[in-house]
Amino acid sequence: MLKTQVQELEANKVALTVEVEKEAVNKAYDSYLTRAARSVRIEGFRPGKVPKAVVMKKFGSEYVREEVQRELLDEIYPKAIQEAKLEPVSNPVLEDSNLKEGESFTFKVVFEVRPKLGDFKYKGFSTQVQREIIDEDSVNKVLNQLREQQTKTEVIEEGELTVGDYFSAKIDVYYEGEKKEDLSDEKAAHKYAENDPFFKHCAGMKIGETRNFSLVADSEKDKGSEYYGKTLDYAVTLNRLSRPTLPELNDEFATKVGEFSTLEELKTKISEDLTERSKYEAEEHAFDELLTQVMNEYNFEVPEGMIQNTINFFIEGLDRRWRQFGTTIKDYLRNSGKDVNEFRESFREKAVKQTKTMLLIDAIGEKENIDVTDADYREEIEKRAKEYKMPVDKLLTTLSESDGEANVKFSLRSQKIRDFMLTNNQVSYDMVKEADLHKGETEA
Repeated sequence: MLKTQVQELEANKVALTVEVEKEAVNKAYDSYLTRAARSVRIEGFRPGKVPKAVVMKKFGSEYVREEVQRELLDEIYPKAIQEAKLEPVSNPVLEDSNLKEGESFTFKVVFEVRPKLGDFKYKGFSTQVQREIIDEDSVNKVLNQLREQQTKTEVIEEGELTVGDYFSAKIDVYYEGEKKEDLSDEKAAHKYAENDPFFKHCAGMKIGETRNFSLVADSEKDKGSEYYGKTLDYAVTLNRLSRPTLPELNDEFATKVGEFSTLEELKTKISEDLTERSKYEAEEHAFDELLTQVMNEYNFEVPEGMIQNTINFFIEGLDRRWRQFGTTIKDYLRNSGKDVNEFRESFREKAVKQTKTMLLIDAIGEKENIDVTDADYREEIEKRAKEYKMPVDKLLTTLSESDGEANVKFSLRSQKIRDFMLTNNQVSYDMVKEADLHKGETEA
């Protein structure tokens, strides 16, 4: 039986004092000494038969006390915080302890706890955000992207080099009449892009043709070169030419892209998806704006432990992304000469806002009794299983084997809270074209 006492020290910080009965203390000592007796080798005693007093003398009473205390704390601390109904957000710091065999054990630990938010206003706010207009231009943009994905490149035997073509060429470079091997290329492969500063001189070339021209090496990439600021002579011979061919927009194209019978079906699906995305992004923006207004009116302290955990989350995500490109946070810090603490502090403002936002969302959900039912969860799983084209039972099993189930329920609850906030606050939308979306915000 545990006796616990909680003392509030400051905002979001408590001292938890716990008293453990002497029977539990004696049991912990006996357990540790029994295990130690099986591992220790002492002349004159069989393994596992070493008297506890001899084991105590072998290891030393202070060492045994520290080990027993560590094991007791590992066992008792989780039970104590559950009994005291506390939510720690930092590691406990042991401040007082009086462990002694044959006596009750009292210890005090200090740690930060999750803040309990009081009453705050979260209804009656208003915001105005932009929402993208989905029209024929929007649909055509996606269609063109799909066409580019289905592009086939064909070799051109007869024709002239034009923008968008792929080609290979022999490029000889001369300086003051002498060929420079380090600048020349026997089989250069390129794509002729619009406004290309170099290959614009090759426009209209035919296979086998050689074109001569001169250029001053004064571009950004030429800086540091021995030829910077000097005139180079070029002889370019076109060897091979190929041209990407976009498929026609017709019913056949639609069937290749997906399960569509006609081009109109594909267009309709694109329009529906874009409309849904436009609505979702605008609502997310509105939700963020509303939460910012709530946050501005209701100020509260965030435990340092939660801030550090959020910073850890940011940095771990950044490190994972950087590793995909062959580098790490450690590489960045080493190359930039930045201190790790300075680097972490650069995330503080963002981490504080993110943590406050999370706490506010959760508090609104609790105040409004917003939760995820089994029916909600099942409906979401069936929806995802259809999207993933996999059996529902298999997806359920996959999620249950990880944190997937908790993550899905967290996402669903957050969505419900978002919908509640959008319904109980005034939200208006400015319908704008994609080019003007967030234009004012970006400029600001």
